[in-house]
Amino acid sequence: MTNQIVTLNVTQTVAPQPSQLQRKGALVSQGATTLAPGTTSLLTQASDLTTLLRGALALTSLVWSANVVTATTAAPHGLTVSDTLPMTIAGASPTGYNGTFTCTITGASTFTYPLLSNPGLETVPGSYTPEDVAELSAMVTTFFAQGSQLAVWVLELGAGNAADGVTALSTWINANPGIYYAYTVPRYWAGEATYLAFLAGFVSLKSKTYFFTTMTSANYTSFTALMKCVVGLVEAPGIPSTEFSLAAAFWAWLHYAPSSTNKVTPFAFTYLYGVTAYPTTGGNSVLLAALKAAGVNVVGTGAEGGISNTILFWGTTMDGRDASYWYNVDWAQINADQDLSAAVINGSNLPANPLYYNQDGVSRLQGTLAATFTRGISYGVVQGTLVMTELTAAQFQDSLDAGDFAGKAVINAVPFLSYAAQNPGDYRTGKYAGLYASFVPSRGFTNIVLNLNVTDFVAQ
Repeated sequence: MTNQIVTLNVTQTVAPQPSQLQRKGALVSQGATTLAPGTTSLLTQASDLTTLLRGALALTSLVWSANVVTATTAAPHGLTVSDTLPMTIAGASPTGYNGTFTCTITGASTFTYPLLSNPGLETVPGSYTPEDVAELSAMVTTFFAQGSQLAVWVLELGAGNAADGVTALSTWINANPGIYYAYTVPRYWAGEATYLAFLAGFVSLKSKTYFFTTMTSANYTSFTALMKCVVGLVEAPGIPSTEFSLAAAFWAWLHYAPSSTNKVTPFAFTYLYGVTAYPTTGGNSVLLAALKAAGVNVVGTGAEGGISNTILFWGTTMDGRDASYWYNVDWAQINADQDLSAAVINGSNLPANPLYYNQDGVSRLQGTLAATFTRGISYGVVQGTLVMTELTAAQFQDSLDAGDFAGKAVINAVPFLSYAAQNPGDYRTGKYAGLYASFVPSRGFTNIVLNLNVTDFVAQ
């Protein structure tokens, strides 16, 4: 039919897919799997790790002398001479040779480890496992003890000592930015000086990368309050080999899925499962107080509230803030970026209503950002009520300084004519830097003071 009355022009506005970055995390392995260095594998259940784990490798001899055991491998181990790294010896006889030790690589097929007492002449050399396979297994076991609704990746960096691992992770992140929101690193990284230097690259307000780090009572003071990128924890003494306590908190961090019916809860006092509470008796109160003051977490119980569950004390990053504070800051950054980008892209593909650089365009972008923060309020991410303003940058800052917006989430857009007059070169390049947002991220309570007065006076 050639003479139709109505001609339809169809355009499409494409809604952005919700970002999944904050639900993606990796357990770091250094030689515990058969994966090639620099590769990853997704685990949807604990049993998925089984086929990835590196098997035990044969030894041909174990010789004790002067408090040191020299182990000879049946085949070249491929490790770097002079490196020190944890390895597990198993199946040897006498059994005194067995255990997990910090080993020093001395040759292409030899390594040594300290052993104070002589186990006797070796009769069965047993086997060794490069790196600590048991540690990665404990990470995975503890992670999935929290539930099966969440997957996690294993990132294999290749065998080596802690310094090698830090270098490999730095290289991997630089080559793969924005892939994972958080990493759980091996225990022995906490004592590595290059790891502390590495963390300095992730302390900016715009950085959205976190490192879950198991510390000890001897090395936690090496970390500083500037390290908002670190969630640190000191494990309870004597935990079973199948437990990696921080993996429970790691699951809780990645499990957030903000919505109006699934709001972001405070990280502090989150329930943890399959983990051991740090004992509060036996003179530990001084250490526990020092850990809290340093922004270091421990596993505790809800006994004070009559709850028997193990929970996370205190749920902070190393700067002492509830980690959910930074989670909410990151949520606002991620979603504001995505929503504004989608508005610009859609605006370039809507002939009936293009997004032009004028006052209408500025107002539409302000409305887009306001919608993002409205979601944030309903999700428990953003505090207060939404206010939209059209002030110059100086006026907006003056209002913030005066406290005019206390308790409010404010979206300000400098009017087009004012902005263009003050920034004449920006219109030519299509740049608009006049959007401002101010908000208070939600967080939880960690300390309640009750002022209780008792009197025996009875009023007449």
